[in-house]
Amino acid sequence: MEIFKSVVLGIIQGLTEFFPVSSSGHLVIFPYFFKWQEPSIYFTVTLHFATLAALLTVLYRDAWLIIKNFFLGLFIKKYREDSGFKLALHIIIASIPAAVIGYLFNDFIETFFSKPIFSAAFLILTAAILILFEFIGKKNESKYSSITGQDKKINYLTALIIGISQAVAIFPGISRSGSTISSARIFGVKREDAVRFSFLISIPVIFGSFVFEMAKGFKNSGIKISHDNIALIAVIAGFIFAYLSGLFAVKFLLKFSIKRNLNIFAVYCVILSIIFFVVYFIRK
Repeated sequence: MEIFKSVVLGIIQGLTEFFPVSSSGHLVIFPYFFKWQEPSIYFTVTLHFATLAALLTVLYRDAWLIIKNFFLGLFIKKYREDSGFKLALHIIIASIPAAVIGYLFNDFIETFFSKPIFSAAFLILTAAILILFEFIGKKNESKYSSITGQDKKINYLTALIIGISQAVAIFPGISRSGSTISSARIFGVKREDAVRFSFLISIPVIFGSFVFEMAKGFKNSGIKISHDNIALIAVIAGFIFAYLSGLFAVKFLLKFSIKRNLNIFAVYCVILSIIFFVVYFIRK
């Protein structure tokens, strides 16, 4: 049973970390459906590491170029005009709000994870954001393109707004990728560019979550990998399936977003939320 739970949670984490449907919301709602206990801290750490590995597997060239040009730009003036250096600054700006909000309000935010009903309600908000912002974004994209003859690019202000939306998505049920993609779209940024930027700014966020969970585990009782074979296999299974499903999710969404909007994910959020409320009131 432990291995089955690990596989299910690994797949959920890998897919929903990148699909605009809220990974944190799913990891609250699905254990509620099956009456599973909260996963151990080292298992959570493992899943975060797996999704980070999946993301870097796909975007390692982008990540390396950004890091390289950023540090070169600190010392060599000509690199400061490079798109990689500017993108690094955009990522830093977009990462600050989530780091500040997460640090200051962590205890308050964690109370929402203990009540799945909040996650289900926030999923409906995620659906509304996806549909409304896509509608506005499509108009703004066409308007900007017709006036300037070029695609809208992310600037410092856009990066800050996207970062604020990413900070709000700390609450379970509000999709991080959905909020950041939608925030970029409302400014008229092309969908595929918005998706790629959302993935890039998720690297420091996922890494930060990984470090935070590690620190919390050591502070509380130390992260101890069980010597029990079943427990160890379960953790490994969770990592493998989180990595593979995350790999699929990143590649799929990068291609899917070129020709299709993300409204199908909004429909999914609403359906999952309805299912939750039906189960919730039946159990009441």
